[in-house]
Amino acid sequence: MKKILFFSLMVSLLAFVSFGCKPENAATNAGSKPAVQTSQKAFAEITDSEKRNVVLTKKPERVVVMVPSILNYVDAVGGTIIGRPSSSKASVIPPSMEKAEDVGHVFNINMEKVVGLKPDLVFINAAQYQKFIKMLETNNINAITLQPKTYEETKEALVITGKVYGKSAEAEKLNKTMDDKIAATIAKMPKDHKKRIVILHATPSTVTVELENSIAGNAAKMLGFVNIAQGTTAIQGKPEKAPYSIEVLVEKDPEIIFITSMGAQDKIEKRLKADVQGNPAYSALTAVKNNKVFILPEDLFLTPPGLRYPDAVELMAKHVFPENFK
Repeated sequence: MKKILFFSLMVSLLAFVSFGCKPENAATNAGSKPAVQTSQKAFAEITDSEKRNVVLTKKPERVVVMVPSILNYVDAVGGTIIGRPSSSKASVIPPSMEKAEDVGHVFNINMEKVVGLKPDLVFINAAQYQKFIKMLETNNINAITLQPKTYEETKEALVITGKVYGKSAEAEKLNKTMDDKIAATIAKMPKDHKKRIVILHATPSTVTVELENSIAGNAAKMLGFVNIAQGTTAIQGKPEKAPYSIEVLVEKDPEIIFITSMGAQDKIEKRLKADVQGNPAYSALTAVKNNKVFILPEDLFLTPPGLRYPDAVELMAKHVFPENFK
């Protein structure tokens, strides 16, 4: 009888310990059962950009953001953080978050510092997810992956951020404001213009073209421009970019050329001259002959613009149809 009683007590104790070790917020792949089973209603259930089902049993109170662009989403809904990445030329830290702990550059995050802050949630991007997810799981730190580039992804990221902080109404209001601003820009565009465009992306080492799922490509699509690169096979590992070809450029003869860039400007100009502008066929393009070549700023078209997406769309429209925005 004593043996039976002792065995029953041990089973109960093990069950209690196992239950107590589960993180309060947990994640699973989309379509699977939630990792946390509670008798109470979850604070929020979220599907992130990696299609993971993230269940938050309570409102997160110690949030670390490892992606600079996501800081603006958090700031916009009135959220708070305890840790953030370093600032850079293309990503400025919101004033309300300057005093949060600096956990390193977005490409060189100090994970020991992140873990030491004891966060109950971190916002990460897809590359960081692949690199750090095991460490985060080992330390029972929940993560939400956000990788917004297109406008719809931007709005969804804002909705998710609103859910995390219990500010869904504020997020929806912000999305409505962006919708209205973009609609106002589109209303000023000529009807059925169908301008042929190409978006060149230049770095010190290479030139590629951007597709419709890039920031600039998505803005161009919203404005009704016809991207001559659409339908081209994307570069492996870079779904928003395709190989550059002067032959295709000449054949499709774009009316507008947009250029995005990343890196030192002098090296980029050297690369453009070597791969693009130095070819005699380039000067015969309609866009070049009509002086319709435009450099797009990094803060709107390289890093995700977030709530400034309407500014990116409007700037692109103004370049092509300045007379419609006087």
